[in-house]
Amino acid sequence: MKQIIVAGLVGLIVGGTLSGGNMFTRLQPALQRAASAEAAREEAVKSAKEAQQAVEKLQAAGKEAEQALKEAKDQLASASSARQAAEKAAGDLKGQLAASVAAKQAAEKAAEELKGQLAEANKGAAIPAK
Repeated sequence: MKQIIVAGLVGLIVGGTLSGGNMFTRLQPALQRAASAEAAREEAVKSAKEAQQAVEKLQAAGKEAEQALKEAKDQLASASSARQAAEKAAGDLKGQLAASVAAKQAAEKAAEELKGQLAEANKGAAIPAK
């Protein structure tokens, strides 16, 4: 009977070992797929980090572009204000020039009239006394 028990135990040990080895060979493809999935996950994480960095760079470039646009708009507004001030000054100067031209013409006309009056006065004064 001891022999039967020993033979049974040996059979159990041999059967367990063989089925364990068989289980290992069946699990090997699953372990390989798990390792492959882990490598793919790590690659995806790396790609996600790189994409995040690219997004951050684009956002920074966008902010810089917005700042440059704001500065350009401010410069344009300043230039427009300066242009309007220059146009107003030019209009004022045109008005002053027109007034100066009119005053010059009036002064020339007055000078001509005075010359004529002076010439008549000189004629009257040049008459010899009798």
